[in-house]
Amino acid sequence: MNRYGANRHPRAIIDLEAIRHNYRYLKNAAGGNRLIAVVKADAYGHGAGEVAQALAEADAFAVAAVGEALDLRRLGIGQKILVMGGFTSAAELDACIAAGIDPVVHHRFHLDCLEASGDLRNMDCWVKFDTGMGRLGFALDEATAVLERLQSMPGLGEIRLMTHLASADMLDSDFTRRQIERIRSLALDSYEWGIANSAGILGWPGARRQWARTGIALYGADPLSDRESAKRQLLPAMTMKSLLLAVNVHRSGDVIGYANTYTCPRDMKIGIVATGYADGYPRHKIDTARVGIRDRLCDVVGRVSMDMLTVDVSAFDDLDVGEEVILFGVSPHVSDLADCSETIAYEILCNVGAHVRREYVGGSSS
Repeated sequence: MNRYGANRHPRAIIDLEAIRHNYRYLKNAAGGNRLIAVVKADAYGHGAGEVAQALAEADAFAVAAVGEALDLRRLGIGQKILVMGGFTSAAELDACIAAGIDPVVHHRFHLDCLEASGDLRNMDCWVKFDTGMGRLGFALDEATAVLERLQSMPGLGEIRLMTHLASADMLDSDFTRRQIERIRSLALDSYEWGIANSAGILGWPGARRQWARTGIALYGADPLSDRESAKRQLLPAMTMKSLLLAVNVHRSGDVIGYANTYTCPRDMKIGIVATGYADGYPRHKIDTARVGIRDRLCDVVGRVSMDMLTVDVSAFDDLDVGEEVILFGVSPHVSDLADCSETIAYEILCNVGAHVRREYVGGSSS
C-alpha cells in the first residue's frame, strides 16, 4: 500500500491529536457510554495501526473483516475488536477465538459454525438485527429463537446486540424513528446494545445505548444534514497537500484541459497543481471546487487529470513553482469537496489515504 505515494508530490497530513479530540468529543456526546472507534478500510484512509495505537483511551475498535482485526492484534492492540462483517469460514471463527476478537453474528451460517466449534473459550459476540438497513442482520421475528440458540452454546461469552441506522444523517427522518421504535418493541433491554453510529451519536438521543460506534465523525467530517449551520466541534484529521508545477498566463477565450470544458472568460493566470485522480482526488466535480493557496480559496477550472488539476490564481502576483496547495483540510473541508464532487467524505478520505504519502503529527496518547 502507498508504494507509489512516496515518489509523488501529494501527501496526506494525519493529525492524531485531532482524532483523539474527536473521540473525546463524541464520547461525551454519546452520554459517556462506551465508544467504539471504527478503523475499517485502513481507518478511512488514515492508517488503522497508527490510529489505533494513538487511541489508547478507546473502549473498543471495529473493523469490517477478520484480517483487519488480526493485524491490529499483531500490532499489540489489546482492546475489544468487533468484526462487523462477521467471520466467513470456520477457520476465521477459530482465528477470532484464538485472538479474542468479537465477531458480529448476523446469519444462520454463524450459528451453525459456533455450535460446531469445539471450544469457544468464552469469546464474546454481537448479534445484529436488521431494523431497516436491508443488508446484514437477522429479521426481528427471529430474535427470540436466535438468542435462545446462542444462550444454549457452552463456552460462549457475553452476547451483545446491535443494529445499523440507515438514515440517521437526516435529522427529520421518520425512518430512523421507526428503526429505534422497532428496537424498543423487542423488549431486549437486559442486553447491552450498540445502535448509534456517528450520526446517531450526534443527532438521535434515542439511539444512545450502552455502546455507540463512530466512524466518519472520528476523522472530523460531520455526517448530519445540518452540518453547515451546526458547526460542531469536530476537527479534520486529514489535510491533503500538494504544490504548484507551473503558473501560466492565458488570454480570454483560451481553453483549459481535456475536452475543452473550460474557456477563460477573461485574461487569467492558471496554476497547475501536482494532484489528480491517481492520487485519489475526485475526477468528477462541479464548478464550485476550490483549493487553498496562502489562505485564499482558488477555483478549480477544467477537468481533473490523472496527475494534475488546474486552478485560477489570477488574484496572486508572485506565485511560483513549488508553492504549497491545500486540496482539503480545515479550508476547504473534505465535506465541501465531497459536495462539489457529488459524493461523500468517506469515499474521498479512503481514496486519498490509499494513494498518497502519509505524514503523522500529534504524537501518541501517552
